[in-house]
Amino acid sequence: MLFRSGVPIIKGTRAYYQLPFQWSVHKWDGVDKEIENKEGYSFIDFDAQNIERKFVESLLDVIGNKGTVFAHHATTEKTVLKKIAENESVKDLSDKINKLILRVEDTLDIVRKNFYSPIFKGDYGLKKIIKAIPSDINYEEEGNIGGGTDAQKAWFICTDPKTTKEEKNKQIKLLREYCAKDTLALYYLIRFLIKYKKL
Repeated sequence: MLFRSGVPIIKGTRAYYQLPFQWSVHKWDGVDKEIENKEGYSFIDFDAQNIERKFVESLLDVIGNKGTVFAHHATTEKTVLKKIAENESVKDLSDKINKLILRVEDTLDIVRKNFYSPIFKGDYGLKKIIKAIPSDINYEEEGNIGGGTDAQKAWFICTDPKTTKEEKNKQIKLLREYCAKDTLALYYLIRFLIKYKKL
């Protein structure tokens, strides 16, 4: 998850710098297995001055050094990881980051080549796709974060010094749940394509 703040709060960044502050990962050990941890693995931070290093170190630790990494519209993930790899404070991790980038497969390209539903109405966004395949993902539950705009608002709330600890914890929980839905949705999507479309 990225944020572009008009007023930089991280030293060395500029206005509207693409700041990665959250990731979510679901690990799937094989097509003949069910996913074990539906909650997934996650990272979230808002204002640590070494946030990019914390972000990528924790990501590399969870993802490991083998296996395909699926992302929907992966251009964003690859661009952000490339930018982090070029950061002087993270140079010692650049080789690992670049190897991770090579493992990333874009599910948007895979869907466009292999699957279409009238439910899409021309929209290949993950939230449309998930409505057309079997899953228990619901982005429309009342009171939850339902999209990028809500996630941006949650970032503002969590970085506002006036926000109570209780409210901040609530928003962090909602952000974790929202981000986890996206990566769990990718599991359902890949499983569906393998089963029905012989990916």
